[in-house]
Amino acid sequence: MKSSRFQIDNDRKRRSTTSNDPLPSKRPYLPPISYTSLVNLMDKSPDDVLTVMLDKNFQLRKFLNDKRMTERFDWISSMTTLLEKTTQCVESREHLGSIFGQLPDTPYLEGVYEDIRKPDPNTYQLRFQFIELFLKIANQFLAMMPHSSGCLIKILERIELLMSKSSSDTSEFKNANEILSVVLERIKEIEKRRELLNPKSLTTVTTNENNFDQPPDDYRQLPIVPSINEIRLEKRPYLRKNIIDGIYESAKHYIDIHFRLLREDFIGPLRDGIHQYLYKTEGKNYNIRIYENVHSLGSQITPRSGLVYNLRLDPKVACRIHWANSRRLIYGNLLLLTRNRFQSCVFATVEDRSRIQTESVLSAKILCNSNYDQQTIEHLGRNDSLHPLTMIETMTFFEAYRPVLRALQIMPTDDTFPFSEFLIKLTPEMKPPNYLTQTTTYDFTPLLVDPNGKVQTHVSMPSKFDTRHMLKITYQQASDIDTKYKRVSVLNKNEWPTNEELHLNPKQYEALILALTNKIALIQGPPGTGKTYLGVRITEMLLHNRSVWCPSDEQSTPILMICHTNHALDQFLELIVNRLNITKGIIRVGSRCQNPIIQKLTLSKAREYARITRCIPSDIYYQKKKLMEKKFAAERHLKELERKMQTSQTTILTLSLLTEYFIIDNRHKTALIERRNDRDEEILLRWLHVHPGYEQTSKDLIYREEAKTRNDGYDLNEEEVEEERRRRYDEDEYEQYSPSPIQKCKKFKKNSADDHPYQYDRKKADENNRLIKSIIQTPTTLTDETVLAVHTDIWTFTMEQRYDLYRYWLSKYQKHVSYSIEETRPEYNQAITDLSEYFLLQDYYILKDSIIIAMTTTCAAKHHTILEKLQSKIVIVEEAAAIFEAHVITALSTKCEHLILIGDHVQLKPNPTVYQLGTKYNMDVSLFERLVKNNFPNVRLNIQHRMRPEIGRLMKHFYDDLEDDISVKTNRESIRGIDSDVFFINHQYSDASVTDGSSKYNKFEALYAIELAKYLIKQNYGPQQITILVMYLGQKQLIVKKMKEKRDLHGIRIMVTDNYQGEENDIIILSLVRSNIEKRIGFLKIHNRICVALSRARCGLFVLGNMDILAEVDEKWKQIMTSLVETNHIGSGLCLSCRQHPEDKTIADKIESFAQRPEGGCRKRCDARLKCGHCCESLCHNYDLEHAEVTCHQKCYERLSCGHLCQKQCHYENFNRHDQCRVTVDKKIPECGHEIRVHCSETPDVKGCQKTSPARLPCGHIINVPCHLLESPDELKRYPCLKPCNTILACEHKCVGTCSTCFTGRLHVPCGQKCERELICSHVCKESCAANCPLCTRDCQTRCVHSRCRKKCGELCIPCREPCAYKCKHLKCTRRCSELCNREPCNKPCYEKLRCGHQCIGLCGEPCPWKCRICDKSIVQEIFFGTEDEPDARFVFLPDCRHIIEVTSLDRHINEFVNESNANTAIRFPECPRCRQRIYRCTRYTSVLNRVYNLIAQVKKKILGHTSDEEISEQREQILAEHKIMIINLKEIVLAQTQIDFFSKLYDKKYFFSNDKLNLMANIIRFLNHMDTILIHGRIKLQEDIFKEFVHRPILYIVEYLYKQKCGRNFAQQQLNDIQWELKRIRRVIYIENFIGTLQKELDEHEQVAIDSMRKLTRKIGPFTNENKIQFDDLVKKFKYLNNLPGLGITEKERKAIVTALNMTKGHWYTCPKGHPYIITECGGAMQESQCPECGERIGGQNHHLIETNQHFGLMDGSQYGAWSNEANLQLPHLPDV
Repeated sequence: MKSSRFQIDNDRKRRSTTSNDPLPSKRPYLPPISYTSLVNLMDKSPDDVLTVMLDKNFQLRKFLNDKRMTERFDWISSMTTLLEKTTQCVESREHLGSIFGQLPDTPYLEGVYEDIRKPDPNTYQLRFQFIELFLKIANQFLAMMPHSSGCLIKILERIELLMSKSSSDTSEFKNANEILSVVLERIKEIEKRRELLNPKSLTTVTTNENNFDQPPDDYRQLPIVPSINEIRLEKRPYLRKNIIDGIYESAKHYIDIHFRLLREDFIGPLRDGIHQYLYKTEGKNYNIRIYENVHSLGSQITPRSGLVYNLRLDPKVACRIHWANSRRLIYGNLLLLTRNRFQSCVFATVEDRSRIQTESVLSAKILCNSNYDQQTIEHLGRNDSLHPLTMIETMTFFEAYRPVLRALQIMPTDDTFPFSEFLIKLTPEMKPPNYLTQTTTYDFTPLLVDPNGKVQTHVSMPSKFDTRHMLKITYQQASDIDTKYKRVSVLNKNEWPTNEELHLNPKQYEALILALTNKIALIQGPPGTGKTYLGVRITEMLLHNRSVWCPSDEQSTPILMICHTNHALDQFLELIVNRLNITKGIIRVGSRCQNPIIQKLTLSKAREYARITRCIPSDIYYQKKKLMEKKFAAERHLKELERKMQTSQTTILTLSLLTEYFIIDNRHKTALIERRNDRDEEILLRWLHVHPGYEQTSKDLIYREEAKTRNDGYDLNEEEVEEERRRRYDEDEYEQYSPSPIQKCKKFKKNSADDHPYQYDRKKADENNRLIKSIIQTPTTLTDETVLAVHTDIWTFTMEQRYDLYRYWLSKYQKHVSYSIEETRPEYNQAITDLSEYFLLQDYYILKDSIIIAMTTTCAAKHHTILEKLQSKIVIVEEAAAIFEAHVITALSTKCEHLILIGDHVQLKPNPTVYQLGTKYNMDVSLFERLVKNNFPNVRLNIQHRMRPEIGRLMKHFYDDLEDDISVKTNRESIRGIDSDVFFINHQYSDASVTDGSSKYNKFEALYAIELAKYLIKQNYGPQQITILVMYLGQKQLIVKKMKEKRDLHGIRIMVTDNYQGEENDIIILSLVRSNIEKRIGFLKIHNRICVALSRARCGLFVLGNMDILAEVDEKWKQIMTSLVETNHIGSGLCLSCRQHPEDKTIADKIESFAQRPEGGCRKRCDARLKCGHCCESLCHNYDLEHAEVTCHQKCYERLSCGHLCQKQCHYENFNRHDQCRVTVDKKIPECGHEIRVHCSETPDVKGCQKTSPARLPCGHIINVPCHLLESPDELKRYPCLKPCNTILACEHKCVGTCSTCFTGRLHVPCGQKCERELICSHVCKESCAANCPLCTRDCQTRCVHSRCRKKCGELCIPCREPCAYKCKHLKCTRRCSELCNREPCNKPCYEKLRCGHQCIGLCGEPCPWKCRICDKSIVQEIFFGTEDEPDARFVFLPDCRHIIEVTSLDRHINEFVNESNANTAIRFPECPRCRQRIYRCTRYTSVLNRVYNLIAQVKKKILGHTSDEEISEQREQILAEHKIMIINLKEIVLAQTQIDFFSKLYDKKYFFSNDKLNLMANIIRFLNHMDTILIHGRIKLQEDIFKEFVHRPILYIVEYLYKQKCGRNFAQQQLNDIQWELKRIRRVIYIENFIGTLQKELDEHEQVAIDSMRKLTRKIGPFTNENKIQFDDLVKKFKYLNNLPGLGITEKERKAIVTALNMTKGHWYTCPKGHPYIITECGGAMQESQCPECGERIGGQNHHLIETNQHFGLMDGSQYGAWSNEANLQLPHLPDV
């Protein structure tokens, strides 16, 4: 072979190895395209053509770019015809766009351009039909993609020129010309639109002063996720301002503006961040997070997320991030993945980051609707450690934008747009909702009763038959309300009650009128004015009058409540729930609810209720199973493909796998097979020199685990985990329809065996792994063309050449699998989509009949389609001024009639991510603020109920008419320990930026705030009364970190101002953070935030900041500073004071200043005198001034009446009332006379005595028991009797148990004697006594020269199948090693030389003895048999004891052993005549030893039951089935988990079971079933107390007794006898006690004696014997014979006469609850109820079911069960007596 690889010429090799071009794209293998494929489509319908063209197998792009499209007209014409057909599919515009998107810059268009001018060879005229077809294509193309018109211009210009020169008058010409005019007119419109655009818009954001111009494209067609071109190009998007001081042209104009602004707010930072990254702009990138060196670990199917791709971050970067508190890579964030610096990319979202902390692994899900790069997708599907990716993460939360943008695109723009006359045209006219008329009346009871009065709300829950929630609200004071106010014409304000009657101030009254009588109502609520309270009263009023807007003859519609944040929503709902005392009918949608009250009302709870009650329509409910099965079918296929891909990334593929998919050509396959005889699975391994005996798993394989959590618990501002909760709900469905765990386990094991069929040696596994890794992960240098030149005889290749060729095959195989995955992925995604749509439909049926639906704005956008179907007439929006306008309108349905907006635009406004969108495009102006600014009717509340006057004074800078309620002037106490209730701590300490992000922090303010909080705690304020409010997230994180070390501050909330709107607290510590020499104050310039921050406190407000900079930069802060200076509420530090010593003050201008007040007061000693007269030992403190909670620690030394001193700590609460004396003294116990040490004040009791006294136990024995048991008969009854049992057992040994452990001799413990018998294997049995010894568990001693048995001694050995090794040069055995030899021992001397040089004294073919006749003469010739000293004596070496024995004597000794052995002697091995050691190995006597081994094997087979492994397995399976049935059927016996686990080894197929073990388990199962039957019978027959004492307790003891048996041993005969006799006793207990309980007559003395004897026999101490049984049964017979039948009052003779006369089959007789008999005729089954004529009790039954209190009466006719019963129907035999 030449030096160049595979005989490829050097130039080609050089080009392939030195090129700088990127690696060739790895695309799925597809057959070459052909003209036949086009021809086959010509006769198909347009829809079929479109479907085929969209199929990846058709390869449309390849057709359009084929060079034959420029050379052959038949190709061009056919493609044009087919494309024209697709234009007829007008309902598939999205799919049509996918095809048209591939047309620009293709050879096909070049071919059209050239062939359009060529005449038809038959008519010599232009091809008018061809031109017409192309013009139709062009017309549709321009309509859908006007921005791409450039690719058609030159073709259309040529057509226009050719048509103008043509003089044809044919119909084909006219049709083509008509379409041409339409196309040219469309071109003019496109060019005109372009001329209107500002040329400068290519580099800057398009700012259109004229907001009414036409946008360049339809916002509905814009993708929510941008393309990479949109991000990379410098061209900026088309944007228009939010119109805040005028009207919109139309709904489409309105939505277009808001859609584009919201989309740019999300895309803008992404675009800017990527540009900064690509062009390496200086400065920190605050828009995106960049992760370099990210590697793909392949795809994975998960039950919750479907198909995900696992990515490993660079560990060096990941380890530096504290993920627990980081907002990086949280669930739902958008990711961009690229391998070529954003020439192409893939968009994905974060699905799971649970493994990122430990493994740096992240799971991501590809966005289906994005224009992803196919090659990157294929790359992600492989485990690739050589080709890193770059990953970009957006800083904006994607899930907060996506649902809103999607909802905007589907909102109507016609007349059905909600409130268009108000929202778009700003009509100021005040109109009532459509459901109100001039005659509509409201009941004003809710507002007239006491606001704190009792309310009762009843809501009927929906059911399968009635899905509506019926609402009724009842007020305790309703009867006191004037009747005229219960029917008030709501639109006639003159009929309304006054504001005083409604418990409202004037402005609240005005706002109520506005809210109830206008379609759109705006209520502005400054801080503390009670806007939320008013919202609750409005809601209450609407609910009480629900029949007005939700009449019974219309579809039920709920009130929709919308809030910006989860906290505000839960707070609003909680107020409604508490006010109305309502627990049903309200559904909170979303999973971020943290309020325990509202959590009971969540949608997930409603889903659970719907599943239980099945109130969802059945046709909807049963769709789920089909959808789930469809999903799991696709999922299983994807998992199988995923497994194949993982296998290819970690193992060497088999030849059969490569040939199955036609990866390897036939000549190479033939060459591989012909040169080797290996199995197909091993050929490639041999060829690659990978040893087939070693593991083939690469160390880099990452085993994937299911995520347990999807987010790190960080407080996010939207509904990012709503989808996660839904997925967890779906997972329950997954468990319902997916394979069982056992099936999954089996499948996994099977796959594992397929993937790794080789046994491996761990010593070489690492080396093998490294080789496999180098083969798999290095890219191939071969292509499809170069492989054709590869030589056929691939066995002659070098190893590097082999590796390279295998890599080529591997690459082709992975392409095939990747292609299959991509083919299956749409099917799986569609299944997921269908399932999601089903769940939305299911949610609709759950929500539609509720009373109130509550959700956040983002959640409302997600559920827009449901809200549209729900048709809510009334929508209430809280925090309306803080919500983007787009968020509000997506929550409105077309049927909405009444919109109530509650908020305050002076406080927080909407906060766009892109600051310029707020300042230049008015995006930060909410719908609420826009309407207010345009003088839309609104009411502003003006009386605040929150802030003390000093704090409220600051609000004058924001609200000129805000007034203080009288309550804040009288009910707000001053802050303890601080001279000012409002104070601004002015400092000069600088701020800083956080390491990871743009947020700020100020260390001085953080530490000062913490110390101030600690100081306030010392003033006796609770942590829940204090909130630390910060303006930056970085400051919050710093304070949280610092406070973790301080336990006493636990409970203090640290909040960012933006998340605290609507909340309040007694004390607010506000950290403004900003302080720097650049005088940048950031957020502090936004007056809305200032307003919120300064208005949260009720009693005390303490602000930390640099007022000098704030006042210099911002006018509003300057005004605030002036106000603070006037009231002396600003300075360098707080003035701390002591309440005990007012003159002692401290200015806390440093953090250390607070240390001067260690207890909150001053450093002086507290001089207060306590109630007990002692002095307070603490330093001066400001808490507990009355010292009510101070505990005095001094001692009380007064002498008690007994003479001892009081040892109690000062007890001032009970002054002079001492505790009882605690001095320990000796006292005598009256009951037993023993002395005991007790406290002096205590009276000795026998319960405390630890000594013993004699007592008679229930068993009759007298033993010493603890004295305290003498007073407790119940405890004495349970006390164990320790008297030895000493009963002689069936094995003739004495019982080692005690009276108690042997259950008074009824159930003896197993025999404790050791067996000590010699087993068949010659070992001594060490187990306890039994009839049969268990199998020996020691290691088997059987061995030969070839091998050794590795089993246990008691198991059956596998005979050695090797040829017998007993041979010498004279004789040779020709049989197997384990068979009897067919040769005699050789008696020729051995001629080998020993080490000493002398001749061996052994025999030919035998192991040489280790002693020499000459050197060791004294040892060798030691006389034993008398023949040892003969000169020609030969010796045999015994390996077991190492003795050497003279051969003739030993032969004679062995022959005697053989001759003595017969059927009556024990099987044993021959013994050494010197030491009696058994001979297990000796070559000369192999036949003798094999005979013994064979006999032992026969005995083992007998012990094992002559059962094969298959029979043992069948028996195990049978017992396992019986155990499962038993567990299900047991009614009375409840087994503990340990008792159930007793049978767990049955599930282990590898566990060895003997007959003894299986018989034990079978016996236990049979006993349990029988005892359960006894218990059922006993519970029916006996009274509860008798049943528990004499039946239930003994049975439970037997159950425990059964499970005490060792798992390896069956019950001994003694144990079986004990259990059986005890069960016989218990059955007779049931008989006699039932007999006594059902007697209906007085007994004479003789009868009473008989019954007492029977009862005594069953209750006697000791075992129930056969003699007792005979006595009992004789008494039963005698009693029956001598007396009337029990309970009947008739004789036996009379009974027989009655039964004969009725002539009925057995089983027709029954008894009433009191024992009176009656008969049921016909079938014997109860069909009607009646009354017993004797006692009046109910008898009989219905539908063949007997009343539970009645019983079958078998004594009357001798039947064992009723004529109509399960036993009779099944014809089961009666359970015999035990």
